[in-house]
Amino acid sequence: MTERITALLVHENSDTLITLKSTLERQGMHVLHAGSQAQARRVLGGVDPAQLVFTDTQLPDGTWADVLAVAGEASQPVNVIVVSRVVDTRLYVETIETGAFDFLTPPFVDTDIAHVVRGAIYNVVARRAARPYAEHTTQDGRS
Repeated sequence: MTERITALLVHENSDTLITLKSTLERQGMHVLHAGSQAQARRVLGGVDPAQLVFTDTQLPDGTWADVLAVAGEASQPVNVIVVSRVVDTRLYVETIETGAFDFLTPPFVDTDIAHVVRGAIYNVVARRAARPYAEHTTQDGRS
């Protein structure tokens, strides 16, 4: 894959996501920032939105679930990864069942983050590649 991967970090001064930013940049990703769900909506509203979104659990104007909904409205598929500063099994299950790609908590080990990012990128690239075909076929797969 030759295109550069862009990640959007959605948080308001979260030390957890600020730390994650450095990890993602070391992996060669272009990292954008949105301080609220409304800002994330503007960033993801373009024709070529970030492939990955890492969101804090709480934002000034909403929660991770609001960011997931915004990502669902993007013009291209986007994978959302929820980032919590603490382990919370109930929240983990809720985020995955609601449609988040993954759930992360610190400490952020480069190899672990690389594994999650690799899976998320593979998934979103495949979904984006399949989308034009899906838009031109009927539900039973006929053109």
